[in-house]
Amino acid sequence: MKQGLLWALGLMMAFFTTSCTFSETIVINENGSGKVSFDIDGSGLMAMAGDKMAEEGEKRIDSSFTFKEMLAEKADSIAKLPKEEQTRLKSLERFTVKMLMDPASKEMVINMFADFDKADKLQDMMNLFGNLNSMNKKAGQPDMGGLFQNGSEVSYAYDGKKFSRKVKIVEKPKKKDDEGDEEMYKAMFGESNYQLNYTFPKKVKKVSNKNAVISADKKTVTLTYPLNEFFDNPKAMAIEVEFEK
Repeated sequence: MKQGLLWALGLMMAFFTTSCTFSETIVINENGSGKVSFDIDGSGLMAMAGDKMAEEGEKRIDSSFTFKEMLAEKADSIAKLPKEEQTRLKSLERFTVKMLMDPASKEMVINMFADFDKADKLQDMMNLFGNLNSMNKKAGQPDMGGLFQNGSEVSYAYDGKKFSRKVKIVEKPKKKDDEGDEEMYKAMFGESNYQLNYTFPKKVKKVSNKNAVISADKKTVTLTYPLNEFFDNPKAMAIEVEFEK
């Protein structure tokens, strides 16, 4: 079943040529701990390909697994990888993945989630998903890890007075085909969005981004960006939230 999940993920990433939504959701508790989840709704893909997949005998997948279990099963092969690659995969250990793929109902949803002790321990969700996709490559599935590389690093902080999502541009040497690949990714995801959903234990006083939507109880902030912003202007996705005293 786990291989089936990875196969479905490979299919999803190989044929995303229609609108989809990437959602980064963080819920912070009073003590600064919380839960983070990364969701991908690819139902638009299934609306286009579901009938064909059903004709080819693809069955409904509705399952979940933990990366800790999966990586333990593959410990011997992972030990042979370069240290950097081992570190990337190890960063997935605390995550659980749930996936629903149903050609009949035209649904395809992936959810990665984990608990955290402090916000500053949060990791860039897009890069984490790229690490997951690198596992697809090891399983012989399509690899699009480059899709999640935009030359930036994301960090988070919360001290009870403010919350921040900071984006730092990191200079990295470009490969010869990087520019062409980036244009391809932009074309593929031109109609897609990246949504931030952040819930806090305190009421929000103000948000640095004027387009932020604050909930009626003033504890949840929502921001939606065109996914191309991730490539063209990742620093625009940085925000700071200030709370009422």
